[in-house]
Amino acid sequence: MLWIAVLFIFVLVMSHAVYTKKKDTGLVLVAVGDDSDMKIVPPSGAKPSLEDAGEKAAQEFVLQKENGNIDKAYALGKKIADVLFEENSPVLTFCQESTESFERLQRKILFAFVTDTVLNQELPSVLAETASQEFLAQIPKRDLFLSEKINDPQTLSYYLLGAKNGRERFENIGRAFALLCGDQENTGLCSLGECLCREYSRLCTQMIEEARFSE
Repeated sequence: MLWIAVLFIFVLVMSHAVYTKKKDTGLVLVAVGDDSDMKIVPPSGAKPSLEDAGEKAAQEFVLQKENGNIDKAYALGKKIADVLFEENSPVLTFCQESTESFERLQRKILFAFVTDTVLNQELPSVLAETASQEFLAQIPKRDLFLSEKINDPQTLSYYLLGAKNGRERFENIGRAFALLCGDQENTGLCSLGECLCREYSRLCTQMIEEARFSE
């Protein structure tokens, strides 16, 4: 009788070892036949890990680096910054020229927001991020105060909310521009902000096309 009890315990132990769920990964070990047929089965609905996503992004970066697109993205980011700071910049003269300092500041902030938006719409993520980071890295070298304003979460939130509505995004951004200029009810400022958003979008799209990224 003792050998029967021992056999029963052995069967229980082996059953537990054959079908074991790993706590850390959620993977299930399933035995088919002997141990050599044991397989790891991912749980249903498993999502790609962050490690997989990071590896994919790294591979994409290498590919874009090899075909010259990363260098073009850096050059594009610097070119956009040059346009922002050049004398008689279109950033300050589009639609109608602004002479008030607070209005000129808000124009530059809006331009930075539109630039980031268009880059992410028109380019693969690795190129958009490279160009955007280079653009933003150039700003504090030339105007630290402007850099702080561009990165102010409260300021960006107004434009982000306005951009959510696809159909009315230009009108909403125009109203946000007027609000940040200190006069939300000023229809002239609202119209100016809307006009600037459209013109900045066209300008940034044009610069992306001129960069001639490889397919």
